[in-house]
Amino acid sequence: MNNLVLTLGLGSAVLALLFALIYRFTRLRAYHTAALVVAVMLFVFIPASILNWHGADVFAIHLALYVIVPYGLGIIFTQKEGEAGNGEKGAFGRLHWAPMVLVGFFTIVASVQAVLITLANNGMPQRFIGTLLPAPENPAERVTSGFPGTVAGIQERDQALAVDRMTVLKEQRQLGWQMRQGWLERPVEGEPATLQVEVRDAQGQPIMDAEITGAFMWLADERRDQAFAMQYQGDGLYQAEVNLPAPGRWELRYFVEHDGQRVEQQARTRVRGQAG
Repeated sequence: MNNLVLTLGLGSAVLALLFALIYRFTRLRAYHTAALVVAVMLFVFIPASILNWHGADVFAIHLALYVIVPYGLGIIFTQKEGEAGNGEKGAFGRLHWAPMVLVGFFTIVASVQAVLITLANNGMPQRFIGTLLPAPENPAERVTSGFPGTVAGIQERDQALAVDRMTVLKEQRQLGWQMRQGWLERPVEGEPATLQVEVRDAQGQPIMDAEITGAFMWLADERRDQAFAMQYQGDGLYQAEVNLPAPGRWELRYFVEHDGQRVEQQARTRVRGQAG
């Protein structure tokens, strides 16, 4: 359900067609037809949503519109049955404007919400950047406008990026380890790049058997985080190949463990966008 407008529109059209077929070719009245269509929709839609879950907001907006469509048609054709009298069914012809306004209103509300949810999850299309959103200062970068909601584990991530952990920093300084990190080539989105870390002890001797693990963190969406483990290359140098999927600023956090000691390092880096 990446394209909510499409799934909402197609689903509503299928439900309207199902209502029309049942109402036309059975003896069921409008409200009974609407109830049957809603029951069929729930029988299909709920299991499908559970198996292919995209979030409570996406589920709720689909469910609301999928209930409104048959219910609105039930109201419209019940009114036409009343006009026909003698227990006759309403004809598929000109419909009264009042119930149509009601159905149209809820359809517009659902469509607007679908657009907002789509923009929140996927961001605004790049062709609108510079028109509806400010253009980036660096033409090589790409503006990211998506924000899928509250980031899971935000307290742990805030703690990881805090600067007031004086006790931990004091213990690390006492070890005197010397660590430097950098790229062998400037990273570009979607392309592998090699991160290198140099680790030496307080006397400047290379630490050869350390375990180094870490992650590049995209703060607005932890689903983009890229974890890595580094391999020893010799002379205190460790390397890992990383592929960062989006341009812009990334937070780097890694841990160096050796002889029961653990040191944490943090840094920031920028990833270039694809040329052109």
